[in-house]
Parts: sequence; structure tokens; C-alpha cells
Amino acid sequence: MNIGKKRRFGWFLACMLFVCSAFAQQYSVTGGGHTPLLAENNTAGRIRVYFVYGMENVQISYTSSSTSHQWYRYKTKALDDSEMVSSTQAGTTSYVTNAEDGYGYYVKENDNVGMNNFVWIIDYSKYEFFIRSLSISPDMNECVAIGFDGDADIEDLAYNTPSGSREVIKREFELSYTTLRWNETLKLFSEERFTKTFNTDPFSTTFPSHSSDPMLLADTEITLKGDLFARYFGVEKSISIPYEAKAIQVYADTLVVSAGSGNMAGSEDELCAPAVIRFTAYANRPVASRFVWKVYNSDDPDNLLIQYNAEELEYTFDRAGTFIVKLEVNDRSGSCSNDDGQVFQISITETEMVIPNAFSPGCTPGINDIFKVRYKSVVKFQGWVFNRWGTELFHWTDPLQGWDGKYRGKYVPPGAYYYLIEYTGTDGKKRVKKGDINVFRSKDIDTEIRTEE
Repeated sequence: MNIGKKRRFGWFLACMLFVCSAFAQQYSVTGGGHTPLLAENNTAGRIRVYFVYGMENVQISYTSSSTSHQWYRYKTKALDDSEMVSSTQAGTTSYVTNAEDGYGYYVKENDNVGMNNFVWIIDYSKYEFFIRSLSISPDMNECVAIGFDGDADIEDLAYNTPSGSREVIKREFELSYTTLRWNETLKLFSEERFTKTFNTDPFSTTFPSHSSDPMLLADTEITLKGDLFARYFGVEKSISIPYEAKAIQVYADTLVVSAGSGNMAGSEDELCAPAVIRFTAYANRPVASRFVWKVYNSDDPDNLLIQYNAEELEYTFDRAGTFIVKLEVNDRSGSCSNDDGQVFQISITETEMVIPNAFSPGCTPGINDIFKVRYKSVVKFQGWVFNRWGTELFHWTDPLQGWDGKYRGKYVPPGAYYYLIEYTGTDGKKRVKKGDINVFRSKDIDTEIRTEE
């Protein structure tokens, strides 16, 4: 091995020994009225913060490979206000038995503190959370979220890093309430108990505080517990208040009960008249208590066609045009509503009638073998077919049906025949169409032709 490689290996070995030595060194904290809690491990600041509950018999121990330790403590900054602390040495472990709240402790070995960590002690019993009252804040818009007013002791749980930086450990609280969750598959609301843990001041936080949190949609009991450090020490505080919900959540859907009359292809968004559509609202009853459906013609939004107060509306669209159906829901107090509303656009196609001029009955089964009209939005219909002498060969009133080219059970001869069709469109106007229809026949089925009379 050359000298350069030896030096690099020696440097690597020294680093590894340094790391191993640092990991081998260990602080531990015992005593107080409960097992101490490691509340924060600030690796960047090289300090661990322990909570104890009461300072009785609180002891900090330190173990390393050395048999000589010198203990120090500081209040604000390790390099500025450190002072020696008496300790008891027992082999490679030393003890400080007179630890105090609000100090950082550390050990020097061979005048080297760089590889050692620091320990801060907080007596939680002096700073524990205590709540005397809780109420709903009147300054919040309860249609969106709630906030709290109240009276509580919430002091900072603070410590100073060795470099003098003041840090505050956030307390954690727990809020729980009963609410409703919407199930899109089942089309219903179901009750659930929601619990949320948060680390902000409960009097400066709104709920829900995140988009994933459910709204308070049901009358419930709200319970605030905290903080969770107090839970660890068995001194957790809890307070509950009744809450009458105001926020509403609304869903709606449609069902085409009757698709109207028509057999012509068109836009997927268009329906033929008369179209019967059922609109159904779903909301968090009984908080949501007033349901109003309104139907407008989009060309005349100021002209209300109908207003209906119920959770369900079944309406017949019997005219062509585009219609707007809007659902408005209010809570029982009248303070909250679905401001954006649930809006549906319904398009009813214009009346249209297309009549073929030829067909071939009995020749190509299923392909142009019936004299049948194509239409949209026809309210009333009747039609006739005549021969050239004016004899009525066929009459029908259902536009989905048609003439199969037969008269008295046999096919008519090829040639020109005449139709008369009367129908009424969605605008209420009666229309008449008449013209020729040509019948084409194959010679191999002439025996089935009926002789004209």
C-alpha cells in the first residue's frame, strides 16, 4: 500500500472511530412522576428535549468509553452562559441528580464537546394545557367552517439550542365530531365519527382545516382533547359542547322517465319532446330543509316557467329549446344555502319529419322494406297510403310503425303510390305532408302480388 493510500485509509478510519464514538455516547433521563418523554429530537441543533412531570428524582445519565466526564448546563447559549454542574462518576457512566427545568445539559470529554449532543429538560407539569371554557366563534361563516372561542392556558413549550436559537415545541390536540359522508354509489349520506389531530392553537384554527376533512353536516357534540403530551402523562383535559349544524351539502341527479318521440339520430345532449325528466335532490337532512327547483328557458332567463318546492321534481318538456333547471337549498335557519346551486341544461330538439320516396317490400328483409318516416319531437301523428284510384291501402297513428307494402295480406304491385301525413310538433302547430312513394319489387316474388282493384 503506498503512502497516499495509507493516509486516506487513516483518515477514513479516524472518521469511522469518531462516528462510532459518537453513537456509543448516550444520554438518558429518568425520574419525575412519570416516565420522561422524548418530545423532540432536533438533529440539526444536536439537542434532544425531554419532558418530565415534576422534578422529583429527575436524573440525567451519560455513558461513553471515557471514565472522566465534566457536566455543564446553559440557559440561553452554550458558549456564552455555560456553568459546571456537579455529577457522580461510576465507571464510564456519570449522573446529574439535581437537574432543573429550563436548562440544557451536556458533557465534555477531554475538553471536546463537538462530538457530544445536548439534553434540554422541561417540567411539563408547569406548562400543562388547561381549558376552562369552549364555544363557537360568532365571527366565522358557519356555512363554510367553524372556529372556537374559549378560555385556556396554553403556554409556549420552549427551549434554546446550543447556538442560542429559541425553538417552540408544538402541542398536539384532538378534535372529534359526528358528521355525514356522501356515498355516490348508494346515493345517500351515512353517519360517521370524525377525529382529527392538529398542532396549532385550537382558538386560531378553523374546522375543517383541510380539504380532506369533512364538513360539520349533522347536529353533534364537539369534543376537544389535549394536549397529547398531557395524554402521555395521564393528565389530558377534555371539553365537549353541543353544536347545531348549519352547513349544507347538496347533490342532485336526473332520470329520463320518458324520452319523447323520435327515431332520428342527433346530438347526445338533445332530447325529443315530450320528454319527462325526474330531478332528485340529496342533502344533509334535517339541516337542509328547504328545496326549490326552478325551470327557465335559456333564451328568456327572467321568465320563470315553474317553481317547485320539494326534493324531487318531475317535469315534462313539451317544447323545443334549451332549458335551465336550477336547484336551490337552504338550511333550517335560513343562513346557509348552496350559493352556486345545482344547475342542469336540458335541450329539446326542434320538430323534424323526413319521409322516404321509395322502398322495396319483401325483397331485402330488414333493409328498406318498410315505408317508415324518420322524425323528432312529434306530439301527434297519423298517416295514410292510397293507390292511384284513391283507395286507402294503409292507415297508422304511431310514427314508429310503417307500411309493409301489403294490402289485404298481399304485396301491392310495383309502381307509384301516394301518402298523406298529418302531425303536430312541439310548437303546437299542425303540419301536413303529402307525396309519392315508389314501390320496387323483384320478379321472383310476383306470385305474391295482389292485383289492383
